[in-house]
Amino acid sequence: MQEWTTDTLWAKAGVYGRQAMESDRKSPLFPLLASFALELLGKAALSQIHPVLIADPRSEGEAILYAFGVPTSDPKTIMSNTVFKRLGKLVPGFTEEDVRTCLILAEQRNRELHTGEDAFQDFKSGKWVPDFYRVTKILTEFMGRDLDELLGKEHAKDANEVTAEQSAKVRKEVLDRIQACKKSIAGLRIEELSDRRKADESGVTWARYTNGTAVKATGCPACESQGLLHLRHIADRPAEIVENTIFVDGIWSPRKFSCKVCGLDLDGTKELGFADLADQVVETDDSDPADFFGIEVGTLDEPDYGNE
Repeated sequence: MQEWTTDTLWAKAGVYGRQAMESDRKSPLFPLLASFALELLGKAALSQIHPVLIADPRSEGEAILYAFGVPTSDPKTIMSNTVFKRLGKLVPGFTEEDVRTCLILAEQRNRELHTGEDAFQDFKSGKWVPDFYRVTKILTEFMGRDLDELLGKEHAKDANEVTAEQSAKVRKEVLDRIQACKKSIAGLRIEELSDRRKADESGVTWARYTNGTAVKATGCPACESQGLLHLRHIADRPAEIVENTIFVDGIWSPRKFSCKVCGLDLDGTKELGFADLADQVVETDDSDPADFFGIEVGTLDEPDYGNE
């Protein structure tokens, strides 16, 4: 029964979880690997209560016997949708919203694996990563485990920072704020709006700071002017060398948005998510190998052998 224990399921969930966090944010592998990690994490949580909770009852009792340590042939576990529904009944704080989050990711995963559809092709990270973070944090804490082991240190830190309650109240506040800004802008003449944009738009496209933050010019959801999306660096993907140039993809997590033209301000991943601004951002830096490794390249003087 070794493969059904909490430790083995947790360890395998961590393998897929860390691989997901290291994946290209534009690749279907990012959500696909995350979906693998989530199902294994769910089974690990159920197994911690008792392994029988992941036994498929349709196998004429063979899987149930196996869960109690009786050797059987080819024992099977329950399907992913059953895993998440059971978590909703057994794990404190695991809400119906959390169950729906898991089922959406599992459904996309099944469509990706079992049909010809590119189910994850336009599956933006802002639509699922915050919820994925929240759910994995709930299950990890329920098991008394460390989120660092599941996602890696940098991404666990990001998950802890962005997971806060995503309530209907917050959503309503955000949408009301956007609507109010739209209304104020709608009262301006075209010339007035143009003048305000010239005066208030920063002109910054992308700026990175030494404290691990950055700003990126982003269209305002209220007035369509160029506001600033404030981001925090999470981690770098492994460097790639192409024709003597080193490329490194930096992964950035949105934290705030501000637009001076209409006055819209959004703070935190919850609010950004409701405005469709929570997608993680990937910026690629390129550098010379000598600069990347900090190698000082100078002129080599001819050695003096003392010969006249």
